[in-house]
Amino acid sequence: MIPKPVRIKSKKNIQECRKNYCEYCGKKATGEPHHIRPRSLGGSDIPENLIQLCFDCHRAAHDGKILYPAFVAIVAKREGLSVEEVCNRIGWPVPDKIKVEIPGSSTYTLDELIQLFISVQESEDDTRWTKGAVCLAITEGMGVSVRRTASWLGCSAAQVRELAKTFKAFPDESKRVPSLSWRHHRIAANTDNPEKWITLAADNEWSTRQMQEQVDIAKGKVTKHDLQLEKAEKAYRLAEEVLKEGGPPAFWLGLKLREVLDIESSLAEGF
Repeated sequence: MIPKPVRIKSKKNIQECRKNYCEYCGKKATGEPHHIRPRSLGGSDIPENLIQLCFDCHRAAHDGKILYPAFVAIVAKREGLSVEEVCNRIGWPVPDKIKVEIPGSSTYTLDELIQLFISVQESEDDTRWTKGAVCLAITEGMGVSVRRTASWLGCSAAQVRELAKTFKAFPDESKRVPSLSWRHHRIAANTDNPEKWITLAADNEWSTRQMQEQVDIAKGKVTKHDLQLEKAEKAYRLAEEVLKEGGPPAFWLGLKLREVLDIESSLAEGF
């Protein structure tokens, strides 16, 4: 069994890849570099996955108007690598011109399909922000009850509350973190300091699960010890299931568990 690749997180790499010009069009650029393979899809903070873009090119990339092969070619030249090497390092396929058809739709190349998925994923979050603005405008702007609003919009009262509350916490787009999902912002909105928590989530690159755990600990809903114990019990149950099944996965897991135990034993002996 091949272990899942570990995503590299490095603020140092991000800062070192920053430039004052767009590597695609040459115009003036500010802010952090663009992740060719998005963080949300497992992209790492490695030079091969980072390219500085101006605002217009950055927006075009997210809108699917500039596909990742164009950026890969630029990075390959910059890093002195081949396109294949860059793709291998970021963990995405080497672009080709072969097209396949989506039933009932059109034909796409592989890089176009990947971009289509990214665009849809991002548009889902954009849609939620719009829904949140609508729910807030109806309930607070027009004074309509949450229950009546929900009946008009064909959703639950809880959904209306969550949508409105999240938008109210981050009404200004500049206060949102593009690399984080709507759910990250929703979790932050349910705290007494949304901006603080969304910043912490971005700085620590928390998943939504990790973020919710940290919020629950801060609120006193659960202790860190209880969370670790719950994870340990789950890990034990899964490990037991794999080992009983046997085969290559069980063999691989056994080796990894022994490696971990050997490391822990060595650390203990060092004290």
